[in-house]
Amino acid sequence: MRAPRTYLWKSLSLILSVFLLLSGCGGKGPESSLKVAQQGLLSAGLSADAGYALIGSLQHGGSLWGVGKNERLYNWNHEQGEFSTIRAVAMADDAKLAITAVDADLAVWNVLDGRSLNFWRAPDKISSIAIGPNNKYALLGMRSNQAVYFDLEKGQARYEFPHKAEVTSVDISGDSRWAITGSDDQSARLWRLDTGALMHTFSHSNQVKTVALSNDGALAFSSAQREDAVIWDTISGDAKAKLSYRYENFTSARFSEDGRRLLLGTFRGDIYLVDAVNGNEIGYWSAKARRIWGPASSGAVLDMAFAANGEVIAITSDGMLERFKL
Repeated sequence: MRAPRTYLWKSLSLILSVFLLLSGCGGKGPESSLKVAQQGLLSAGLSADAGYALIGSLQHGGSLWGVGKNERLYNWNHEQGEFSTIRAVAMADDAKLAITAVDADLAVWNVLDGRSLNFWRAPDKISSIAIGPNNKYALLGMRSNQAVYFDLEKGQARYEFPHKAEVTSVDISGDSRWAITGSDDQSARLWRLDTGALMHTFSHSNQVKTVALSNDGALAFSSAQREDAVIWDTISGDAKAKLSYRYENFTSARFSEDGRRLLLGTFRGDIYLVDAVNGNEIGYWSAKARRIWGPASSGAVLDMAFAANGEVIAITSDGMLERFKL
């Protein structure tokens, strides 16, 4: 039966109103977008200068992309002829080295020519990775309630950093002084990398999913799931700023090179830029969904970086690499 015109018009008006309301919400959209995976991503990482993107896709394994020319450079998988299930990746700050992880196995890659340099096995399944500034060590967050400071040349752990639950997020400061580990035990912990000693424990009221350190090691960031997000002073261990995003799920964080700004990515595809000194918001963008409805209607921000041309580059779990204007 055909709907009466008045009912049909009211229905269309309601749909249009909802669409306009939704389209008016959120931050400014991307300048451009590139699809780097058909079905979405398990993991992704950007180099510090946003020149490279490393991804672990749902169905087609790992690959390295050149962001400047929007091109796939290499396909990286752990077994020849197979697509690896890569759940954790990392790019070195100097963009010369990359790591992919499949369960407890990690592969070290040369970014310049695509060669595999080493294959190692970690003590347990790897959840998160950060590569040290000299590319000799990597910090591995693991499901076995610890992180390890791992020698990439010898294939063995130098230090173990214990928690009481899975370590979900890790980072290393650019001066190689500090490591930070975030865990489902509702804490983030700051460690000295010269001795392996615990310096501070940052307590939260829920599982800690995202941590970051500034290049100079002066500031740390940690956030709990839908709870508090805090910028910390690494020397005193005191909170410098508590951010006003209590009900956000932050999935990624990165300080600017000078440590004065902090990028934050969320589970629903929003990106915030905050002042790292006082925590005030100074920028806000929203990733563009691949579809209006369905599983690709939103994507978590897996990583972000500041590009030299003044853009912010972000990569989302629905397989999109997006450029935003600062």
